[in-house]
Amino acid sequence: MTNILVVDDEVGVCCVIQHLLVREGYAVTAVTDGRLAMDAVARDDFAAALIDLNLADMDGNDVIRAARAARPNMPIVMMSGMVLESGQGPADFLGLSARVVGLHRLAKPFKPRDLSQLMRDILAQDTVAQDPVAHDIVAQDKIARDMVPLGVAAMTRQ
Repeated sequence: MTNILVVDDEVGVCCVIQHLLVREGYAVTAVTDGRLAMDAVARDDFAAALIDLNLADMDGNDVIRAARAARPNMPIVMMSGMVLESGQGPADFLGLSARVVGLHRLAKPFKPRDLSQLMRDILAQDTVAQDPVAHDIVAQDKIARDMVPLGVAAMTRQ
């Protein structure tokens, strides 16, 4: 089962995210303390981490840096009420754009379907990036999908 780390100093937020992700079939480790989060990342293997930027005990950016140092390839979702929009594009926090591979954003409050879709997308990308055979299959599938409309269009003209 895919294990996800959730870090937020608000117990209610941790509970809601944990409930939503468990319902999607993930195992979830939720912590409300930045130092416990850093210990968990160093100790356990997580497929991804959702980390609040505004933790009570420490700066969420420090937790993200520690998580990146311990697990350089682990996708990280930074969560905040100050992030303007969710997604996988360049992380834009307070107007400071930076392209960081594997860093995504989730604006709070968020819709459950947005969280679910973001996690599916992140974990699908991670699987493809780590598996060259899967990457090749995805690439071939994209080529095939791009070609189908051309073939169908050519057959309808004849």
